[in-house]
Formats: sequence, structure tokens, C-alpha cells
Amino acid sequence: MSRTAEELLIIYESEAEQWATYLQSVFTGPISEAGICCYDIATVSSRQDDFLRLAHYTCKLLILSKGMLEGLCQKRRFFLARVLRPAAHVVVLLCGVDSLTPLLELVPLNGDECLKVSSEQDAHEYLSTVTDVVRKGAIASAANVNTFPRKLLGSEKKVEQMESAGAHRVTSRVVAVPSRVPCGSSTEVFILLKNESAGDDAELEFTGENQTLRLKPVCWNERILCVNAPDFPAGYVRVTVYSNGVPSIKTQLQYYSNVEEMTCLLAKAADPVDFMCQALQESSVEKLDQKLSSMLLEGMPTGGFRGLQCKNTPERELCHADAPSLLHFAARYGFKSVSSLLLQCPGAQRALHTANRHGQTPAQIARSHGHAELHALLKETL
Repeated sequence: MSRTAEELLIIYESEAEQWATYLQSVFTGPISEAGICCYDIATVSSRQDDFLRLAHYTCKLLILSKGMLEGLCQKRRFFLARVLRPAAHVVVLLCGVDSLTPLLELVPLNGDECLKVSSEQDAHEYLSTVTDVVRKGAIASAANVNTFPRKLLGSEKKVEQMESAGAHRVTSRVVAVPSRVPCGSSTEVFILLKNESAGDDAELEFTGENQTLRLKPVCWNERILCVNAPDFPAGYVRVTVYSNGVPSIKTQLQYYSNVEEMTCLLAKAADPVDFMCQALQESSVEKLDQKLSSMLLEGMPTGGFRGLQCKNTPERELCHADAPSLLHFAARYGFKSVSSLLLQCPGAQRALHTANRHGQTPAQIARSHGHAELHALLKETL
């Protein structure tokens, strides 16, 4: 394929940065690395030169994520309206978004002319779509066909100037995409190599606190390895790339449980109870309590919840845990029905005697937050 100096512009919002990194690795090769630019829309400015430089790229790939839509202030909308031209040279990757409609309501883009791909499609489909746009742009350029507004053609700048305006390139030697995987999900993970090349004998070693596994990945090309993440408990797992039996470079994955992910979401919410009421469409804390207890009962494992069990902890002994159990959470927000259900699970006595990082047991938490009935229930169970 003939190449131009500025072939592919990848526009993303911060939550999709890993996608941008991954796509840059996928496209490098068929498209010259120097001709690919990743641009974080959060760094957009009002400078005319920025619009001109970015609009001059042959193909513009917009990663349309929920974060992109939610953050489309007037400045960003104006930026996209100026840069995403002509529409036939625009590819939109739907990433957690069902359609182009929300974007078209905010940005004057011809949805019939631009191309659409989905994050659920295979990488070769992205590659085919984007390289086809780049190829047609190169042919048009060679034939002296003006595919951009006249004023854009005199705006060529160096790649270094692009980087100062928010563009970046992959600087780490190895990147794992995604970098966070749910426990027990066998998520497909891509290991992207920056400088090294992986041979056919490449292996990936996963090392956790008490477990080490070495797997044979699928080599998409010499710089992209693909593997289904093995099952590890929550925490950080080191990933080492082996070539010819010798360890070369390392990265890491973070494994998380569903409970931890929910805890993280609730911690970010200004009012976790209000957040859950809205999510479950309940009008009061009492109804939310009943709804949560019904959901827990329906999905209750045979042996109860692990979150109520503390390894090597004698019953009726106060110990400090890094994170509260489900019972601690219920005590904090006064969920009496949820607490009653949890008290029937194995490990309930240990949870009752486990202090959170502030040194409080569930009963003490309930009392300190004014949940008198729940405090009485927990004290009776001790």
C-alpha cells in the first residue's frame, strides 16, 4: 500500500485509551507507524492550527464510547465537526454504544457516508475498513484529487507538533489489553509488544500470589499475542513473555471480583443507597432492602457467600480486614432484611466478629449510623 505522511488519526476519550493503544498496534504494519496518531479529545484546544493539522489525516477513526458521548461539551462538538471531514473518510468504532444516533444529534456528521464498525467485530474487520479508506485516500492524492477543503492542504506539520497538542504514541514496551479482568471469566487478553518481536515459540507465564501458569498464546502477528486469561483470585498477576524459553518482558493484569467491582462503583457514588435505588428502580430504602435480599436469596451459593468467611480466623475473635464483608455493608446502610439473610450463611459468626479497617464490627457499624433495630438484631446473634 502506498503511504502518506499522515494516514490515520484515532480520536478517543480517556476511558477508551486502552482501545486506542490496541488499535494502534493492530494497524501498525499495514499502515506506517509514523503515520498513525492517537488523540485524546480531552486535550482539544481552540487553536485553528490544531484543527487544520488533525483534519489533514487521510482516515479519522473515532472511538465512540459512553464517556465520549457524555463528555461532548460545546468545544469538543465543534472540534469533531471540524475534523471529521469528509464523512466518507470517517470510521466510527461503536464501543459500548449501540448506534450512531446519539452522536448525530450532537455533531453535524453525515451518518450515511461514514463507515461503522463495532467493538464486537474481529480485528481484521477494523483493519480492512480503515486500510481501505487509507488506500482510496492515497489513490486520490496521487491523482491530485482534492479530497479536503483547500485551506487544509497547506497545513502540514511535524508529528512532534501533534504530540504537543495531545497526540501520543505507545511508550511502554508491553501493554495488556484489557488490563483488568473479572475473576473466573476466561476473558480474551491481548499482549501488545512495542519493540520486541514474538516468535512462534512464545509463551506467557501468569504468576499470582500462590499460583503460576504458563500458557501458549495465539500469535496474531509478531507483536500481538492473544490468550484467554487463566482463572486467578482477585489481585494483581504478573505476566511474563517468554521467547525461546527465556523471560523477556513483563506486564501485569488486575483480577477483580464482581463484589469488588460493585464496591468500587458504590464508593464513587455520592450516595450509594440513592445510586442503588435508581439502578433497581426502587422508591425507598425499605423497598431496596427487600429487593436486595430477594436477589441475594435467589443467587445464594450452596455454601453461602465467601465474603462472610475469614480464613484461619477463630470464631469470636476480633480481627481486622482490609475490606468489609457484605454484612458490614448491610450494617452501614441499615439493610435489615439483607443482614437477616446473611446471618443464616456459613461464616456469619466470623463476619460478626471481624472489624473493618476502622476497627468496627457490623454491630458497632449499625449503632454508629443510627440503625437501632439492626444493631439489636446483630447483638442478639453474637
